[in-house]
Amino acid sequence: MIRIKADLGSAALERLQAQLREMGARAGAFPATSQAVDAAAGLVHGAWRGFALGAPLAGVKPLPGPNKGYAGSIKNRRTGPLEREVFTRSEIAERIEKGEPELDMKKTHPFGPKSRVSADGYPYLIVPFRWGTPGGKNGPRVGFGKNVMTAGAYAVAKKLAKMRTIIDADKAPIRATNARGKRVGRAMYNRGFGRLSGADFAGTVGEKSMMDGMVRSTDSAGKNRSGGYFTFRVVSSRPGARGWVRPAVPARDVLGALRSETEAAAAGVIKAGIMEDLRL
Repeated sequence: MIRIKADLGSAALERLQAQLREMGARAGAFPATSQAVDAAAGLVHGAWRGFALGAPLAGVKPLPGPNKGYAGSIKNRRTGPLEREVFTRSEIAERIEKGEPELDMKKTHPFGPKSRVSADGYPYLIVPFRWGTPGGKNGPRVGFGKNVMTAGAYAVAKKLAKMRTIIDADKAPIRATNARGKRVGRAMYNRGFGRLSGADFAGTVGEKSMMDGMVRSTDSAGKNRSGGYFTFRVVSSRPGARGWVRPAVPARDVLGALRSETEAAAAGVIKAGIMEDLRL
């Protein structure tokens, strides 16, 4: 959290704050200084939100892409006469600031409530990945991160017979034991729905591998409207299983970079406000 108050390099502001607290006075007694503190907080708030939305910030590695949730969590509020704070309580911000260690998802994901257990006793999880459609003259691109179909794959996938949920998992009569030893339902689907094969479209080996097995679903209500395109992949705890390791994410000193970026300008704005109020 960054707090905009006396630590912006102004001893005069510290004295004014102390006097206001002693007298119980309003920040309106020093209008120019109050506006200056608001402006200084705005500088930090704008720079921080800009970073969260993908703008560069000197001294720190940029994010892979805009993060609207992170940006929306950054707040700017008044905490007292001539005091403001810019802060976030977002877990995303904490992870960015502190970094994250390497995560082997094969040791975590197959053991949750939606897990399944193979015939030879190894827990696993089926993970759905939603895919966006490429842009064109008939409509805009719809993306889900980097998961966007190529035009060739979409031309085939949009003609697939749709997969439809017949019975939701929580209502399904078929039950199986998950990795936690609990009996849970398994959703049931219609027969005869189509699946995309890597052999159905032109593309690189990587593109064919990533999109192989894609299905076209109905909407969540089960009506005959498009509910999107999905591939499904398995995370297994079986010894020797490969992949599913998230690399370590290094810490980003975002707060330090914000201070370096905004401190001098914020202090200058506040100093000018104090001088105007005191007629210096």
